[in-house]
Amino acid sequence: MFLKHLINPKPTIIISFIVFSIINHSIPLLKCSFNECFGHEWLPTYFVYIFGLVVIFFHSLGLNNLIYEKSIIKKDNLVVGVTYFIMCSPFLNNINTFLISFFLLFYIFYLFDSYQKEYPLSQYFNASIIISFLSFLNLSITLLIFLIIIAGINYSNLKFRGIIVVVIGLLTPYIIYFYLSLITEIPFNTPSLPKIQFIELPSFFNLHIFKVFYLTTILLISILGFFELYRWLYKKSIKSRKSFIIIFLYFILCSTLLFDNNYENLYYLITPLSIIVSNYFIYTKKRFLANLLFFLLLCSSMLYRFVINL
Repeated sequence: MFLKHLINPKPTIIISFIVFSIINHSIPLLKCSFNECFGHEWLPTYFVYIFGLVVIFFHSLGLNNLIYEKSIIKKDNLVVGVTYFIMCSPFLNNINTFLISFFLLFYIFYLFDSYQKEYPLSQYFNASIIISFLSFLNLSITLLIFLIIIAGINYSNLKFRGIIVVVIGLLTPYIIYFYLSLITEIPFNTPSLPKIQFIELPSFFNLHIFKVFYLTTILLISILGFFELYRWLYKKSIKSRKSFIIIFLYFILCSTLLFDNNYENLYYLITPLSIIVSNYFIYTKKRFLANLLFFLLLCSSMLYRFVINL
């Protein structure tokens, strides 16, 4: 059915994905105007529309290629990319979040790239400096610095020099910012600390039926995805197994960002969750159930986009 066309995809499937991405991204315009859907405090509406479409699309392809090229999921597929794209349905004009999540792809790349390197100092530095720069946009992202240490322990190549490099990478942007403020006489303003308060989710019973359908589908496939990973993790290659451990811990750390009481932080969960769910879609032996759930996810995401402002 659907999934078999996304595994070892033909060029026509990739073109179909491009067309679907444009259609799915534009669905909210069926019920509201550009300003209502993609309005922003200081950016032009059409720029927000195009920027969101382009960044999410290339994020989905980048994530898909990263997971395949690093042999985390060994089958050539487009499942990861499509799953990521359709799981982004609740987000319309979250420009900062789209940008942060996109650059976190490079952060994840450097974590995976440190595998089997005795001294992955450049990988640690690059990953930590990315987190440091992104912390200017969202200070909560700094929590992800711990994943670099965890990755080093997981890959058995963490040494004292590596920890020092992580600290240097984290401090470098702030040192540059401090000296620029001295030269240009611009005030040195550090990001404000977030309030520790769990995100306030809307009442499940007060949501539109289409949103309930979408959230229920996400919850079901997430449970099955984590269960599939738990059942088959020991059968995967050492590299894939260790990489999935990092992805799982990445999901856990992203979950802690919800204590910032910022709804947009939910977006960072999509990257690790889409990988885990795609692993289920690709490898489960219950193909009919997998295709049915993928179809439900596709339909529910499109329906959610239709009523997103309700």
